[in-house]
Amino acid sequence: MKFLQKLFVILATALIIPLTAQAQNYPDYQSLYVNDFANIIGDRSEERIETMLRAAKKDRDLEVTVVTIERLKDYNSQPPIARFATGLFNHWGIGNPDRNDGILILVSRYDREMRIALGSGYPARYDDRAKNVIDNYFIPYFKADRYSTGIEVGVEETLKRLTLEFGPNNRPTFTSRIKNETTHVTENARSGGIWAWILGALGLGGTGYGVKLWRRWLRLKPRTCSICGRKMRRLAEFEDDHYLAQGQQVEEALKSVDYDVWYCPYDDHTKIEGYKGWFSQYSVCPKCDHITMYSTRTVLTSATKSSSGKARVDYTCKNCHHTYEEMVTIPRITESSSSGGSSGGGFSGGSSSGGGASGSW
Repeated sequence: MKFLQKLFVILATALIIPLTAQAQNYPDYQSLYVNDFANIIGDRSEERIETMLRAAKKDRDLEVTVVTIERLKDYNSQPPIARFATGLFNHWGIGNPDRNDGILILVSRYDREMRIALGSGYPARYDDRAKNVIDNYFIPYFKADRYSTGIEVGVEETLKRLTLEFGPNNRPTFTSRIKNETTHVTENARSGGIWAWILGALGLGGTGYGVKLWRRWLRLKPRTCSICGRKMRRLAEFEDDHYLAQGQQVEEALKSVDYDVWYCPYDDHTKIEGYKGWFSQYSVCPKCDHITMYSTRTVLTSATKSSSGKARVDYTCKNCHHTYEEMVTIPRITESSSSGGSSGGGFSGGSSSGGGASGSW
């Protein structure tokens, strides 16, 4: 009996120690603007990047920060980079907590991966914009090992294409929407055909109406069966559940993803396409990979002007019921952060639900 008890202790210890050693950890920020832990940004580029980001904070109360690391495994994390970026975003609390408009640009040099993580206030269409910025402005320079230039150019384009200007009611201003929607229509015209260009030329894109028509047309455009070459039929909502997995049905119920099922009656072939919800509060579950993870934040120690606070974030998956928690730091209260200043203090306490895009080279 004693032998069995000793054996149980040995086995339990062997299992627990590796799990403890693999606990996720995040670096402490040294700046609100540029944290070049991988030392790949030149001094002059860093100055110019910080100038851009300081201006965004001062003029628009927008928190955008750049982080470079050498490897994800240095923080007990593994590729892909998305989960680490979201965790770091929430750990630091980037962005306005009411608008959740923060942006984190994370580059992992030796993993050859990067991520633009967006605050949960950004609609889902901004994931595509982030991917466009990564593929066309960051990655070409990274492939040539020109990290400093790539990050500087990429940050400038991020500020042009991914940020919204908010009014006093914490809603995007009309001018900002026109600028962003028009840019989006122009990009669609280059990659999506003549109809997007026509919509933009008619002025429909400036209000976003043309973009919505174009995206809806792309979604409803008949699909062709890859087996027989005939047109497929888009199933109605009450029909498509039969073809969706349990996790996909949960996503639809939570409105985090809306699925279309295209069906070919000639050979019983199906094609399933998913569309992320615009303002979903759910993130990707690390266990089942569905957008069904819900988080709640509990303040354990409130921040003061002299010290930071602590909060616990509890994650629960509505699909597979996987749960975990993490501790986050609440930045200390400073005069500059409470009044929208640009230099001192910490981040404002924003959060991300996993939106954004990744790239590799």
